[in-house]
Amino acid sequence: MHRGYIKVWRKIEDWEWYNDLPTVGFFVHLLKKANHRDSNCMGFDVPRGSLICGRKQLAAQFKIGERVVRTMLTRLKSTNDITIKTTNKFSIVSIVNYNKYQDVPTNKPTNKPTNNRPTTDQQPTTSKECKAFKNEKNKGSFSQNDENPSPEYLEFHKLTKQLAKGKAI
Repeated sequence: MHRGYIKVWRKIEDWEWYNDLPTVGFFVHLLKKANHRDSNCMGFDVPRGSLICGRKQLAAQFKIGERVVRTMLTRLKSTNDITIKTTNKFSIVSIVNYNKYQDVPTNKPTNKPTNNRPTTDQQPTTSKECKAFKNEKNKGSFSQNDENPSPEYLEFHKLTKQLAKGKAI
């Protein structure tokens, strides 16, 4: 089931825990499970970038000991990557810079002018040109039997090979 995506910036390579693979994987898991919008659970506010979890649940999920989970949470907390609010039933883990990692998509139109016009030296592609290309192909001027194939035939042949292999153009 596809439920969206998260961003993992290449800048993570500069992070002090990057060489500790279990901690990196754990942090990415927290990013993946964090709320992407504010919500409530059992009377508690769970803001964007936070998640509800427990050490036992995480330990069982990853098939590791609770002590390992506690160590990773302590590491991330000590470097201010996360904050933890505990209750008598669960913990609310908040990723400190969640908005920095996962920017908020906006649907607001921008008032910036855009230049969507093609440049003057760009060859226009019109439906008439495409139709003419197909007609020439069907007439045989692009046939493979020619001793000296035209550049158009070579380009057409190259494109059809790429499409047959499933490569994007």
